[in-house]
Amino acid sequence: MSLRMPHLRVEFPPELSPFADRAEAGARAFVARFGLAPDEAARRHHERSLLGTLMGRAYPQSGAEELQLVTDWISCMLVLDDQFDETSLGTEPERLREVCDEVLGWFTEDGSVDDEAGPAAHSLTEVFRPAYADLWRRTAPLTSPAWRRRLAAHIGAFFDTCVWESENRLTGRVPGLDEYIAHRGRALMPYLDLIEVTTHFEVPEEIYGLPAFAEMNAALSDADLWTNDLFSCEKEALLGDPHNLVLVHRHAHGTDLQTAADAVGEMVQDRFDRFTALSSSFAEHLTPAQRALFPADRLERHVAGLRSWLTGQLQWRFETLRFDPTRPEVVSTAGSTPL
Repeated sequence: MSLRMPHLRVEFPPELSPFADRAEAGARAFVARFGLAPDEAARRHHERSLLGTLMGRAYPQSGAEELQLVTDWISCMLVLDDQFDETSLGTEPERLREVCDEVLGWFTEDGSVDDEAGPAAHSLTEVFRPAYADLWRRTAPLTSPAWRRRLAAHIGAFFDTCVWESENRLTGRVPGLDEYIAHRGRALMPYLDLIEVTTHFEVPEEIYGLPAFAEMNAALSDADLWTNDLFSCEKEALLGDPHNLVLVHRHAHGTDLQTAADAVGEMVQDRFDRFTALSSSFAEHLTPAQRALFPADRLERHVAGLRSWLTGQLQWRFETLRFDPTRPEVVSTAGSTPL
């Protein structure tokens, strides 16, 4: 039996950058140059993910150089995340915390890169440190200390979730629905920060801190990440990883996988619709002084970037093979998907 994907409606048409193929080739070269894929299966998994297509859809108006930078960012982050999720590190929370803390220390507020850093504490960080140093050298000149501080905080929150997941795997614990939702929303925020790299202007801190802006980001994050969970739930069911909204919903309500997926589809559509409404009305929440800080043309461009993430990620999920539950390394783990 195969999972039937719920129908999802979006209001905005998908776009694709003319530089997407170039970014795809560049990201594959980036992963190869720094040796980030530990074996042939990991290299093939990265290539089949089509991250250049994803970023070309998420940042369709980006320049070629900026698109390459954000594609290299997501390549590095997702290859690292695969190590967190699909290796023994995913059940070793203390070791994982040490790895995360070391990586987080590389994102300096002043934009500096320490080329004289001592030996890495772990073999994994020894591999990833040169790649992140390259990313930081290319990113820091385009950003302010406030932006770099915000990105580090968002990556740190995501790493906290990774450690929390590792603790759950170690003990065999399935999180509650509300608890899972609270943790899940952290994963997209670094990539929303990268919108400001591609547009060459940053959201003023006074605007970023507004409740309406935070709600708009949260609605988009939920819409994106819960969609991800719909497409990846078969793979994660095979791997026995409970950190997926469909699987958590199934556990909470005692249903089969298709019933849980249909319920999550309705939740996703609600978040799509909420983001659509918020992105259309956000300007109404700004005072004249705030509009002066964030002029209409910049606001419209940033909101367009958020909308591109919504439409782009959905379109990409029908193009990528990242969530293929028939991957040999997945099938060999558990055989068939329990629907």
